[in-house]
Amino acid sequence: MNELWLRVALVAGALAVAVVIALIPRRRASKEVRTVKAESLGAGVYFFSAATCDTCERAREKLDSKLGAIGYTEFAWERDPDVFAEHGVDQVPAVMVVDDSGRGRVYLGQPDRAVGP
Repeated sequence: MNELWLRVALVAGALAVAVVIALIPRRRASKEVRTVKAESLGAGVYFFSAATCDTCERAREKLDSKLGAIGYTEFAWERDPDVFAEHGVDQVPAVMVVDDSGRGRVYLGQPDRAVGP
């Protein structure tokens, strides 16, 4: 009987380790910052959202508090899928900050790192 419990514990431990290993890349990806060419957008801050995004409203509120409602441009997946495709944005919420040279930095997740503390 003790051998059975040992096997059950080993299997449960192996499953727990597998789950943690599977989640690590997702966690890293959500904090990823990518550089893209964004000359077509011009300098500014761009917010990428979707109607089905549970956390986009909170991200929008953060942007509004940091930049004001007119301090950024929002692209919604349902309305602007071509802009998402052109700039390789495949997760929402995302914020892209474009400098004067047309270089964009895409911040995935909440906009804290994109617009500062």
